Amino acid sequence: MNPPADDEAGFNAWYDDEHVPNRLAVAGFLSGRRYTAAEDDGPRYLALYDLETLDVLQGKAYQRLIDERSEREKDMLARIPMIDRRVLQLVIDGQPSTGAPPYQLIVCMTPPAGGELDFVSWYRAEHIRMLLEVPGWRRVRLFQQVEGDGPAFMAVHELESPAVFDHPNYEKSIATPWRQRIRSSVLRYERNLFKALR
Repeated sequence: MNPPADDEAGFNAWYDDEHVPNRLAVAGFLSGRRYTAAEDDGPRYLALYDLETLDVLQGKAYQRLIDERSEREKDMLARIPMIDRRVLQLVIDGQPSTGAPPYQLIVCMTPPAGGELDFVSWYRAEHIRMLLEVPGWRRVRLFQQVEGDGPAFMAVHELESPAVFDHPNYEKSIATPWRQRIRSSVLRYERNLFKALR
């Protein structure tokens, strides 16, 4: 999401004071955290919500938030130049969360038709294991998109700092034959690093 060019402070105040708290008050919303871009390209802000189930989004309490938006929210949504909302189903869970991570690396990919099983198997059998051998790489979860215009899969990586990318174990994790085969075959690819706002 990108804020209005002339009202970034208002955008952040609305998100922190109204938008996130209203959602976290809905039963089934387990957590909600905001991040800002840690690199120059890509979306400026990220909000991640963990849900008990996807059915929460069809429930009356959540639908009421949509139907009864405040004038402030209607105004802000009308002025936001880029909104990319994605709903995703958990495919591979990570180890228990260790608290709010300082950084989130979001990597999204669409494997070729018929390559989905190989893609998920690579994450499950090799990629996650190797990444967790990098000091500061806290947790990895893989999701599959069920609603939205993004790539088919999204990996959420919880990191201590961008220094993880300089570690030799990270270099090993992206140099395996399986990883190179996957990376060369994907039809869509996105990579964005975000830093926690609080």
